[in-house]
Order: sequence, then C-alpha cells, then structure tokens
Amino acid sequence: MARSANDKKGLLSEEALTKFRVELLVKGTIVIGSQTLFTQDELARINQLQAEIPEEEVRLGDAGDSHNVFVKRVRVDPPGRSPSNVDGAAPRQIIDLLERKDRGFALKTILGASSDYVIRRCQLHRMPPGSFVGIHLDAESDPDFEYSVIVQLAQEFEGGEFVVYPSAYEQQVFRPPFGAVLVTTCRLRHEVKPVSAGERRSLVYFCSKRSGTNRRVIESSTSGHEAS
Repeated sequence: MARSANDKKGLLSEEALTKFRVELLVKGTIVIGSQTLFTQDELARINQLQAEIPEEEVRLGDAGDSHNVFVKRVRVDPPGRSPSNVDGAAPRQIIDLLERKDRGFALKTILGASSDYVIRRCQLHRMPPGSFVGIHLDAESDPDFEYSVIVQLAQEFEGGEFVVYPSAYEQQVFRPPFGAVLVTTCRLRHEVKPVSAGERRSLVYFCSKRSGTNRRVIESSTSGHEAS
C-alpha cells in the first residue's frame, strides 16, 4: 500500500482506514506498511532533523521499569504540566511533519477519534546491541495516553522485537520493516527485546484526545523517563 508522490486522494482509502480501525479494536496493535503514512523523503527528513537533538541514556522508566536505550526528546509531558516541545528548531519541525493534515486525518480515523488527537509526548530511540526496553505500560506515564505510534527508522538490525502482552497467557510479536508504522493501545503491557546486532532506531509518539496537564500523580521521590 505504498503511496505515490502524486496521490491526491489521501494517504489511505476509506476501505483501508476502516480495516485498520477494526483490526486495532480487535487486536490492540496494528502494523501499517512501509511508506504508507510516511514517504521516503519524510523518513530522510526525520533522520536529518534528529541529528540536531541531544541524546540521553535512559535506564529507568516512570513506573520503575528497567530500560537500556538512548533517547532524544522532541516533546515532553511531565506530571502536572502541559505537553511542550523541547527547545530548538528540529523538535518543532518534527512535530509539524507528524501533524500534517492528511496524516492527522488518517490516524484520527484509525484511532476512532471524533476530533483531532494531541501528540502529548514524542521522542526518538536508538538501540545498539544489548539495548532493550523492559515490560511497561505507557498509561503509567500519563493516564491520558491512548495510543502510541512507532515509526521504524532502521533497516539492518537483529533482535529488538516489539512484544505486546494482551493477557498473562498470550503475546504478540512484531518486527516492522523500515518505514512501517506500528500503532498500539497504551493499555497493553509491552516491551522491546534486546537488540543482538546492528542498531534499532525509531520515532515514538503518544496520542490523546486530551491536551491539558499531565494528571499522573508521583507516588515517590524517584521518577524516570518512559521509553517505548
């Protein structure tokens, strides 16, 4: 379903949008094929812009979950505050690209939103060999997180599977190709398995119908940064 540069009818047909919406409702996680929501040029632009953003190593999540991943912040969503872009031109330009009207319409339809969603948090992840993201729940970072959208930016790596746990007795394993987009509900626990070779890179953003302050209550003095 890769789109051409001359497609003037939108990113996806109404039939395809409905199919993805139903699948997301039933399974909780979907994969949208390479170069469907993002063109090759847009992926290259994201890669170019991310080089301007400082990187930090994250080993502890908001709920005390264990991680080993390098993160570049684009938009942050701290408890008690409204979402805001990180300083600099690159984060603003990445958000502008993500919020492009046709992409926003496609995702709004897939997510089943009656109005435009808000990107509450956005970040880039780099995972060299040995990196992983431990089992966690995105809604523990912000109770208003509804869906996470993960854009695969790497082509050659091994390991790093995205694993979702719909229940205590089942799991869904995903390994989206370069340029594909994985969408999953923030109400399911998930993890990223250790990378064994190469480097896994992705852009991750969290969507909500609510734009106000993060209503998460910090129960202890120790907090970290969520990674997905």
